[in-house]
Amino acid sequence: MAGSVPLRAIGILTIALPCQAQDVATDDTVEEIVVTGSRIKRRDFVTPTPLTTVNADDIAFSGQPTVEETLNQMPQVLPHIGRTSNNPSAGNNPGVGGAEVDLRGLGPNRSLVLLNGRRLSPSSTDNRVDLNNIPQFLVERVEIITGGTSTVYGSDAIAGVVNFITRDDFSGFSIEVGASMAEPGDAEVYDFNAAWGHNLAGGRGNLTIYANLVERKSLLAAEREISRVPYLDDWQGNIVETGSAATPGGYVFFPLADLGDGPVETTFDADGVPIEFTWPDDAYNYAPVNYLQTPLRRAAAGVMGRYGLWDRFEGYVEASFVRNEPEQNHASVPAFAFTEVNFDNPMLTPEAQQVFADNYACGPNLACFWIGKRLLEMGPRRVEHELDYARLVAGIQGELTAGWDIDGWVTYTSSKSTVLQRNDVSENRLLQGLLVDPATNQCYDPTGGCVPIDIFGENRLSPSAIEFIRYPAFVTRTERTQKLASIFVTGSPVETWAGPLDTAIGFEWRSDETFFKADDALFTGDALGYNAVSPVAGTEEVAEVYAEAVIPLASNRSWARYLGLEIGGRYSEHKRAGGVWTYKAGGEWQPLDGLRFRAMHQRSVRAPNSGELFEEQRIEDGAFVVFDANEDPCSASQDPVGNGVVEKCVLQGLPETQIGTFEATFFYPMEWISGGNPDLEPETGNTWTVGAVISPDEWPNWTLTVDYFSLDVTDTIGEIDAALICFDPINTGHVFCDNIQRDTTGNVVQVTQLTSNRGLMETRGIDTQ
Repeated sequence: MAGSVPLRAIGILTIALPCQAQDVATDDTVEEIVVTGSRIKRRDFVTPTPLTTVNADDIAFSGQPTVEETLNQMPQVLPHIGRTSNNPSAGNNPGVGGAEVDLRGLGPNRSLVLLNGRRLSPSSTDNRVDLNNIPQFLVERVEIITGGTSTVYGSDAIAGVVNFITRDDFSGFSIEVGASMAEPGDAEVYDFNAAWGHNLAGGRGNLTIYANLVERKSLLAAEREISRVPYLDDWQGNIVETGSAATPGGYVFFPLADLGDGPVETTFDADGVPIEFTWPDDAYNYAPVNYLQTPLRRAAAGVMGRYGLWDRFEGYVEASFVRNEPEQNHASVPAFAFTEVNFDNPMLTPEAQQVFADNYACGPNLACFWIGKRLLEMGPRRVEHELDYARLVAGIQGELTAGWDIDGWVTYTSSKSTVLQRNDVSENRLLQGLLVDPATNQCYDPTGGCVPIDIFGENRLSPSAIEFIRYPAFVTRTERTQKLASIFVTGSPVETWAGPLDTAIGFEWRSDETFFKADDALFTGDALGYNAVSPVAGTEEVAEVYAEAVIPLASNRSWARYLGLEIGGRYSEHKRAGGVWTYKAGGEWQPLDGLRFRAMHQRSVRAPNSGELFEEQRIEDGAFVVFDANEDPCSASQDPVGNGVVEKCVLQGLPETQIGTFEATFFYPMEWISGGNPDLEPETGNTWTVGAVISPDEWPNWTLTVDYFSLDVTDTIGEIDAALICFDPINTGHVFCDNIQRDTTGNVVQVTQLTSNRGLMETRGIDTQ
């Protein structure tokens, strides 16, 4: 029952036959392992960079049905796309229905995701990784490094790295069946996992085969009191109910009309008669039909194995296939359009004809206005995804020579998605049907089988009008192929007075091929219910070489149980973005048992992704000035001389002779140009961390860490608002002003807003653990 105290029921049935016992290593035989943040093997989790570990018990104890929801509880992670994400990008986003991790809130594409220390390929054009492609029930632990690790792992690690490490010694047969729900029959999630593993005789390897099925039921926002109505902050410290200006009756918000008591915003009653619009009483409540929990079906299968090839080498393989089928549900199309209607349109009521003639005249027998209309007759917008992800890893690791180890692998990943978007309408056909000949009761332009349309009042669209403006389901396809080869060696070339000098040297090559094709209607901008998108096609390659070292400076001294440095550098040659350097430098000092200080500086990069580089540029018609001349800073009424923007206006093409006299024209036709930019430069991140680790001998099960972090990202990549940036008073260099072009009248005729290197992001704080 909605509104009752939530009840969670999680049931797990596990069968394991037979499980082999594992040897427990003594302190004298602790095996060196590779810890996230470095390719150098260590005997423990002591690193100059803060490292957070979440093990399988922590994940189980959290009570969360998925691993990303466990991670979302951590202070380093900002919750992002997950099972409650129904509406990002109005359904264009192929990542919706997945699960993502966002370190420090800098965006998922600035957080690198690894599986067993190896890069996972993203599924979308903007390089976000879906955590659903990880065999979560085999995860042994998750290691999180925040603050940039591009020196070790390459591009995208500006905010840090999340490394999912799976068991490599699973033995026996296991079945896990899980169910979670708010209460019986409400927001259910069913999870089935099966695995079979076998440790080969003589410890020569392991083979594990697994499968996973997930069924997640939908939950509508209407089923919870807190989500039945949308809310917003009114900037006065109050949370108030709100809604959409696209209403079922239609909402004419410009220009204002005089219905008898002075200028007001206008809507229409069920009979099509104009009446005053009252905010927020007449706003449309779009929330109830949206999913609060998106439905999902997932099927996954895979195999992981390792086998001793020779005395000192071991081969390994990982192969997996995942199909995700999430769905979304949105309120009916919100049609915002600049509309033309003839006064004598027979579809209009006499009252509407008179109001249009008296208030909206823009030509002989023609009314022009901006309207927002919720097309309830079309039904809710539905989005259905089919996401396929296949990954193959093959590698070899072992002892190259005495004291030197090697690890090399190749990875091939293919991801494909098909997205169906239903119940959208054509703007051109909608506008075509609003111009009706009173002599024939037919469209003035009959092409395409035009049907007269009435949008002035709720539920006034005829069945034939619905079918005339309805688009067939849009089909959007994405294909990504990543090929990767990586190899590194680790060892100790020299022994210093304080211990061995540990090093790692590696090489990596990666190729990412991306193809994205949306329905033509989404590219031309004729679709009213879904965001305009452009095709993406291109390949980005990078070759990288890196080295790092841990340099001990002192050990077992009265003033230093240990003192050491960690340094590293990486050079990356990108096919498009060119060559870039990243590096790290830091150290740790342990003055006494149970107390260790650490500090690190890391320089990281994020190369522009395929969508940012290769998105095809598109042109959309529009108007720069929406309501009046005062919105153009170059209008005389805005005092361009007094505000110091004369030079910017002239740079855009405004004749100097018109300074102080020019007034922008209402709804002057112009073009917006947007899309990708092949000339983008990589983002650069600089991270500083300083902290302490306290682990008293008297409390052997307790450790306290306190770390200060500061992270700045320059040349961030994203969309721009050319006018906002150009006319900002601090923009003394007139950056992006030439993206705005005016004709000889002084009016804006073109604005270019390509993806650009636009500015700075920064975050800082204190982590405790």
